[in-house]
Amino acid sequence: MCRITVVIPTYNCLSYLPKAIESVLKQDHENIELIVVNDNSDDGTAEYLERLVMRDTRVTVITTEGVGVSSARNLGINKSCGEYIAFLDSDDSWHDGKLQAQISMHQLNPELGMSFTNYDLLTESNQKIADCFSYWSQFQGCDEQAKILDDPLNIIFSNNLIGTSTVMMKKSVFKKTGLFDTELKYAEDWQLWLKVCECFDVAVIPEVYVSYLIRDGSLTQADENKLNNLESIENIIARYKERNSLITSKSISKAEARLSEGYADYYRAKGNKAKTLFFGFRSFFLEPKHRRVISFLGKVKKNGNQGK
Repeated sequence: MCRITVVIPTYNCLSYLPKAIESVLKQDHENIELIVVNDNSDDGTAEYLERLVMRDTRVTVITTEGVGVSSARNLGINKSCGEYIAFLDSDDSWHDGKLQAQISMHQLNPELGMSFTNYDLLTESNQKIADCFSYWSQFQGCDEQAKILDDPLNIIFSNNLIGTSTVMMKKSVFKKTGLFDTELKYAEDWQLWLKVCECFDVAVIPEVYVSYLIRDGSLTQADENKLNNLESIENIIARYKERNSLITSKSISKAEARLSEGYADYYRAKGNKAKTLFFGFRSFFLEPKHRRVISFLGKVKKNGNQGK
């Protein structure tokens, strides 16, 4: 039975971390190595992990001093002994059978570099918002348990459907793609997925195997970070437009439409009506969609009513 290394970076997430770890340790694939990278937490995480290591020899802890999530994941990858690497954020959790479903797909397809699954979006009260694939209307017609994507690069460039906590990768892939880019402050995971898509087969499993928590206090969603996050995405799109002939014009339009939609939401929250309208209409013209225009007009109306 091949070994799977699971890497969990964590920072002050003790309220959620035990659930994440439990969801790993109860997987039916038994040959698991769990590496938790505690990145300078001061909320009791260290003490919890110390007790956990004493109880379960499958768990290894790396302690760092504020290196950030990308460096934390890279440390876990470098420390790993598994043939495959799976990632889990410390506030997410897996459903039963997740690892077995993916490892079976990889073993049937030795050339497969990466696989990912569908996931549920949850509120902090564990209420389901939607599953990712249904919300974005992707893979809805797929009646297979798993499918190798025909054109993974353009699919994932058009719309980053991959949740980091759903991913399993063959460790040897990193020799060609490199690790997470620690210079990027946002979307470094998307950039890595694109590198994998350029070089390897990629498979999707349409079944939901992960619960993804939408936290109100998430650092990446903090208002002061949103503009920088959008600029990081814009830079990645620009790099691919300049150098990669495999990206189609249709994929570029879709990616830029999503980006413009993000800018419209940002400027709407800031009360900048002119930029909200500019980016909202730009998004619609780049990729006309009924869902997009109804959503945009509804948000503009709501914002206008709040000012009365």
